Amino acid sequence: MTPYCTTCGALEYRTKLKELAGPLGGPLANALENLDLKELTSIPKWQDGLSVAVIDLPISAQVEGVLRAWLPKAPEDIRFTDYVLFKLVKYLPRQSQIRKKWIDTCTAMVIDAKDFSLVESLILVLGQDAKSYPELMAIATDFARTSEQMRRVLLNACNLNVKTP
Repeated sequence: MTPYCTTCGALEYRTKLKELAGPLGGPLANALENLDLKELTSIPKWQDGLSVAVIDLPISAQVEGVLRAWLPKAPEDIRFTDYVLFKLVKYLPRQSQIRKKWIDTCTAMVIDAKDFSLVESLILVLGQDAKSYPELMAIATDFARTSEQMRRVLLNACNLNVKTP
């Protein structure tokens, strides 16, 4: 199920997905929209399988439909939300309304949970636009005081150099 496997290209998995999807992808899109997050995240390597399934949707509007359906579920599982933000949402056009809603939802989650990985993902997805989110930047800067990784993220994504104490 590895999305970009150079040996098999996840061909067997993709073939099964196409059978499920039908010619226009509706059944696959519907199945993805109705995912049970607890069930999904209990499967080993669920991330790769999910990426392939979403990437292989034949109509781009279906991707936004799936992401719209998942948005209310986002607060249920921070790891799922972080993964979807970083692997799927970040590739939506900047003007996409569903992208903006995901970023707003993830920002609210970060302010509550102060989850390092989600902070990092948001900064990388937003790039320079992260500076428009003062609470996110405060949390990221706080992490950067003790984390070389977060300092590198802030430098590369926002051109912000955080000094260590």
